[in-house]
Amino acid sequence: MSQIELIFIRHGEASDAWDNHPDPGLSKTGIFQSNNLLNNKDLGSLENYSFISSPKLRAIETAKPLVKKFNKELKIDNTFIEIPSENIDLNDRQDWIKKIIKTNKKDLPDYVKLWSENIYKKTISFKKNSIIFTHFMVINALMSEITSSDTLLYFHPGYTSIIKIKIAENKIQSFLIQESKKTHINI
Repeated sequence: MSQIELIFIRHGEASDAWDNHPDPGLSKTGIFQSNNLLNNKDLGSLENYSFISSPKLRAIETAKPLVKKFNKELKIDNTFIEIPSENIDLNDRQDWIKKIIKTNKKDLPDYVKLWSENIYKKTISFKKNSIIFTHFMVINALMSEITSSDTLLYFHPGYTSIIKIKIAENKIQSFLIQESKKTHINI
């Protein structure tokens, strides 16, 4: 049985909140956080990993230092984009997300359920070691599915936190979460 490892990294601190800007890049602190990934002992040997990112700028910018260090191509995958909220007015997004994270998964809008299901299906379909740069809610949707949680919110991954998942034969074998940190959802 061949086992693969997936590493999910939450993007660094964004330069603006998602209710102010549709696609902010990283703040100065976020750039510092992404550069600190270069010194993370859990990310020492990524030569045999594919590098994947959400299409959002903050995830792409978080990946850049490691992409450069390992001379990798960064593949963009829309599966790992932030929770779909295009039809939600920017001014209403914070209230909307606060409601969504408390809603029982069976009562979520169909488009959110589909987004979450696609994340899980894509995750278990990987055939090689990969590192994925993504978002707070993507990581939560995945962990919620893995643990059969009732809501999308499973924990509070800090900026540039790391979640490692082992997969064999399209099944989750184990996962390891770096410490949970209460952070502002700057989606």
